Amino acid sequence: MRKVVSTVLALLVAVAIVGAQDKGKGGGGKGGGKGGFTLPPSIQVTVTGVGANGMYPAANASPNPSPEIKWTTVPAGTQSFTVLLHDPDPVVNKAATTDVTHWVIFNIPGTATGLPAGVKAGELPDGTKQGNNITNQPSYMGPAPPAGHGLHHYTFEVWALDTKLDLPNGATRDAVMKAMDGHVLGKGMVIAPYENK
Repeated sequence: MRKVVSTVLALLVAVAIVGAQDKGKGGGGKGGGKGGFTLPPSIQVTVTGVGANGMYPAANASPNPSPEIKWTTVPAGTQSFTVLLHDPDPVVNKAATTDVTHWVIFNIPGTATGLPAGVKAGELPDGTKQGNNITNQPSYMGPAPPAGHGLHHYTFEVWALDTKLDLPNGATRDAVMKAMDGHVLGKGMVIAPYENK
């Protein structure tokens, strides 16, 4: 009898522990449960020229100007935006965690709804700054994959932040990402493949 009671008690304790763990996990969706979390809505990003086929617009490949970018569904409290354009396909210096940085532009005003086509290099009149791309230039660099290298998946990321970044024009991508950490309110992205045949 004692054995039965001990087994039943052990089962009840196990069920209680599993139940408590499940409550704390949350679903990540709407109303993720008590003690859980809810993901903010994704920022909706469009890049002019990226049509139904999703391909990167050839008119904005290197050495041509940057495309127009627009965004909506901005989180409340946004003070600035950062836009990153990178190519995750190449292997750089045998590293597993790096890719090609084409554009880093930050401290875009929190009231902005996008970027116009043809953004000039360097700091802009509204205080927007640009980090260095892979060529160490604070400017946009369009796609230029090696001929015959196949499709490269150029990725635009738009980040909404609750602050402006205390960084100079020409900051590195790593410095920008580190400064953003802990201040991200939302994010959206567009992936646009491009191939140099």
